[in-house]
Amino acid sequence: MHRALIAVAFCIAGVNAQESLGPPVEFPNVPEIPLPDGVDFQSPFAKDRPVRIVFGVADPGRQMRESLTNAAYSIMYLKPRGVPYEIEFVLYARAVLAANQFSEEYSGFIPLMEALHREGVQFRVCNNAMGSLGVSPGDVHPFMKITPAGILEITSRQMQGFHYISNPDGS
Repeated sequence: MHRALIAVAFCIAGVNAQESLGPPVEFPNVPEIPLPDGVDFQSPFAKDRPVRIVFGVADPGRQMRESLTNAAYSIMYLKPRGVPYEIEFVLYARAVLAANQFSEEYSGFIPLMEALHREGVQFRVCNNAMGSLGVSPGDVHPFMKITPAGILEITSRQMQGFHYISNPDGS
């Protein structure tokens, strides 16, 4: 009888742990990767302290894809656990080409960018890079904001406690 009660207690604890998670978050072309039993962080994230991440993206290809995917997985982990987050992308150098709503070359990223934006992710586009690459302010997707200088935007965010992530370009 005692063993049966212990087994029931473990089952209830497992169900309660599952129920404590909020609904899963889904993103286009980002498959869910379940965590194996026993794999988790050792509580570095708190519900009263937002996780602040700024992604600096210079390459509109593989680096963009990797950064967007990493942001999606971060949200997929944090949001169901009730951990607040602030995530910002700063597009500079050639990555500003992906901000051009009239360009088809990088349009494959837009569904994921829009989904991330709906989850609160901010996108900033470097005005200096836009000028040097011929992207006009009217070309930028409406959900993106122009910043005077991408590098100074990243620096500003770091000074505000954001953690800077620059994924490799995958080459």
